[in-house]
Amino acid sequence: MSTLDFHVTIIIPVYNEQERIASTLYTIKDYLSQQDYTSDIIVIDDGSEDLTTEIIRVVNHYGEELKEQSSGAMVHNVKNVGKGYSVAKGLLLAKGDIIAFTDADASTPIEEIEKLLQKITEGYDVVIGSRNLAASNISDRPLSRSITSMVFNQLASALGLMNVSDSQCGFKAYRRTVAREVAKRQKTFGFCFDVEHIYLATKLGYNVTEVPVTWQHCAGSTLSLISDSLTMFFDLLKIRWLHRKL
Repeated sequence: MSTLDFHVTIIIPVYNEQERIASTLYTIKDYLSQQDYTSDIIVIDDGSEDLTTEIIRVVNHYGEELKEQSSGAMVHNVKNVGKGYSVAKGLLLAKGDIIAFTDADASTPIEEIEKLLQKITEGYDVVIGSRNLAASNISDRPLSRSITSMVFNQLASALGLMNVSDSQCGFKAYRRTVAREVAKRQKTFGFCFDVEHIYLATKLGYNVTEVPVTWQHCAGSTLSLISDSLTMFFDLLKIRWLHRKL
């Protein structure tokens, strides 16, 4: 597969992102429109209660009418279910040969997707953007989140769920066949879905790798270090148990 032979679908899960979704969409659309490969965008709105959906419609209309960009697709969850649910829905709907997802805050610049695509063309099936490799370029990451992330990743590794240094960076790419397989088997829909995807892909015999990316902390995360950390711990145990026979 050469860099000209594939179609890329970008999935963006959103929830109450009225303050930054316009900037993120404009940036991603402008970048993709300049590339040689074809692409499309799917925004999965996880039951937003602000003006997120209205802003997305305006951006899509502007891009289509004035900038000759594809309008993209927007899918709504009836209620807020979780980021993992939204990503899984996107993976099952996407038509791209390569399916990637990124966060609405654009903490990892869209230009970094070339690193993911390159690894796919080299034969890997799942490519993970990592903040924890020597060559990763990280800015403004709070110490509390760095420690929490380190403990979480070490625990997931100790449970035999992954062999990468960073599962939680929201910047990943899959071959379409792998994306659909892991999404269909996914059982957790909160913040641990990334670990479940990595575990499933590895157990199913797919090639998983990680690449260093540029990443900047953006304020406004919905993750609670106390309540969500406890939930994530139990989700790790749940993943290990539910897929024990795989």
